[in-house]
Amino acid sequence: MSKQLAEMSLDELKTQEKSLRFIIPIFFGVVLIGLVSSGYITYWDGFNIFTVLPIPLLFLVAHYYRELRKIQAEIHSRN
Repeated sequence: MSKQLAEMSLDELKTQEKSLRFIIPIFFGVVLIGLVSSGYITYWDGFNIFTVLPIPLLFLVAHYYRELRKIQAEIHSRN
């Protein structure tokens, strides 16, 4: 994030919240498809890079979720 949450206006925070609320479920769906695909590939072809690729992406989803919670807390503290 380029600016600290305390420095952002309420409109900027709401815009950021709206974009994260849109992005997180889509990204989680992509990661879920990746996990299922990696399980399938691992079953038929054995261990390869696609087996572990979705795991780091789960940490990225968790980071986005934590960031959303911080933004929501900042919005709540201003109201």
